[in-house]
Amino acid sequence: MKITPLAFALLLAGCASFSGFEPATPPDYTGPTVNVADQARQVSGQLLHVFEMTQVDGRRLSSTSIATLRANQGRGFAVSPVALTNELPPRPARVRLQVATQYAAPILALTRPTCQVQGDVAFTPEAGKAYRVAGRIAAEACEVWIEDLATQQPVTEKVGGKGTGS
Repeated sequence: MKITPLAFALLLAGCASFSGFEPATPPDYTGPTVNVADQARQVSGQLLHVFEMTQVDGRRLSSTSIATLRANQGRGFAVSPVALTNELPPRPARVRLQVATQYAAPILALTRPTCQVQGDVAFTPEAGKAYRVAGRIAAEACEVWIEDLATQQPVTEKVGGKGTGS
């Protein structure tokens, strides 16, 4: 396939305009931070349940599902989780949470139960605390929230949607 100069220029322009992923902490922030860990539960050698934060105040984050996908390329029908963490300033934020089933190969999702739900919630992390993205994937519902790591109590609203049995 031959690429014309115009097509090449458009391709480069598209790549240049993509801002990519950003850190959860704003670039100009220099104060204390609070850790928020994504979670990836290994269900089988071919399936993960992923609970992750994908945006903070409109900044798109590199996520556990993307890191896992990249780390497992070329492994066929086997998948191992790569869970990421993010550092946030201890101040109010709007975060996007996602819960998803992640199979080792996309073809597996065609004949097996799946879920993917995402939504935005308000989150005000407190200094000195640690958090994790938690949730559940079940036949009746898929849900995701942020919880205090020490108490395992939710600190955000739950984002929910249809389950794997739907």
